[in-house]
Amino acid sequence: MPETNPPLASDLVNAAPTKRFFISVLIKDIRFIDAIVELVDNSVDSARTRAVSGKFTDTVIEIDHTDSEFSISDNAPGISILTARNTAFRFGRPADASPNPGSVGEFGVGMKRALFKIGRHFVVSSATSVENFSVDVDVDEWEAQPESDPNGWKFLMKSSGANPDPARTGTKIVVDKLYEYAVEEFRSVNFDTRLIFILKEAHASSLTSGLQIVVNKIPVSAIPATLLSSDELSPIYLEQVLDISGKEVRVRIIAGVGDAVLADAGWYVYCNGRQIEKAEKTERTGWNSAIDGGETIPKPHWQFRRFRGYLFFESDHQDVLPWNTTKTGLDIEAPAYRRIRSDMSSAMLQVIGFLNQLDSESDDGPLAASVSAAPRVQLTNLAPNSSFAFKPSTLPQEAKQSRISYQVDSDIVQAVKDHLGVRSNQEVGKRTFDYYVREEGIDVQ
Repeated sequence: MPETNPPLASDLVNAAPTKRFFISVLIKDIRFIDAIVELVDNSVDSARTRAVSGKFTDTVIEIDHTDSEFSISDNAPGISILTARNTAFRFGRPADASPNPGSVGEFGVGMKRALFKIGRHFVVSSATSVENFSVDVDVDEWEAQPESDPNGWKFLMKSSGANPDPARTGTKIVVDKLYEYAVEEFRSVNFDTRLIFILKEAHASSLTSGLQIVVNKIPVSAIPATLLSSDELSPIYLEQVLDISGKEVRVRIIAGVGDAVLADAGWYVYCNGRQIEKAEKTERTGWNSAIDGGETIPKPHWQFRRFRGYLFFESDHQDVLPWNTTKTGLDIEAPAYRRIRSDMSSAMLQVIGFLNQLDSESDDGPLAASVSAAPRVQLTNLAPNSSFAFKPSTLPQEAKQSRISYQVDSDIVQAVKDHLGVRSNQEVGKRTFDYYVREEGIDVQ
């Protein structure tokens, strides 16, 4: 092959983005409230590194804000100086970065995107048990610096050194010079309520395992996911391990019935404990779709308001999990998701079959009795089960009740009350009705 000479400097064209353009693109596709959730994700990742058997012990994440400043702090293990210098502030995750098993921060843009979305000045301070550092960035000053290749973009580490109190670890972020839309959001009377609701769902698994999140002094309470389960009603609980390009992905498919609330019906999808879909009931999760050209799953409607499905994906390699970069949606083209679609659809059809039978019987039928008698059981307490199983309840059913109503002269009613020694009209009606059935010898068996 003929030798090729390297291009001359005069032949090269500068294709580096400007900082202003890069920031505008970086924050364009993320909602303000989701940017704050991204920062919580980072704290949860750090806390997870010292969790024991999936349980968080005394880990607290605190979020505070006014209409001029935002802060988030945690008492997790903190960020090392080496990680801060080489990884944490990079725009993108370096290929040689140390893995963080089970984390949700794969793409390397979460913290930076969130900080740039909230305001124009931020300070990040962190301490491990041996060292601490602080990075102070005025975005206006940083943008005003002479433009250079992105490989030359730097933030100045304001201070670093040994941690004088090894028992105090964690990270604190303070953002001010807030954007106008950030100020409006923080002034909104329902902002904290919305943020708490989102965090309650996004980190339901971690909250149930002991993590504490506090928003402006208000604790975020855990709401554990449950399904109805009993000897007469057994949800599906499947586990499998996928090999995606040599990387292991652990999957759990859980499906069954819950409370009769249509808004809550559908699929819930989690990646490394982070909820990315809630009550999803479109073609994305198989509704109103044919399965391999065969049986068709119907559209979601009132009859299926009790359906609940849960997908859990876990991997030490976050790049093979089926989520988008903002962790707000399912990537239906991801191999891990495509590989489990048939098992997911099969589970869905089994539960829908039961709900069809439940809908076809009377309100006091045996299947309805099974549903009414079944307790709510947390997903973590369910046993593996390859198929949805159900049978009519063996509990004695209460007789169906009917109401009898008629009008009688009030003086006569009072006389009967006095004779029977009762106080209410209802008691008069019941006693006189029982008397008639008994005296006429009516068989009620």
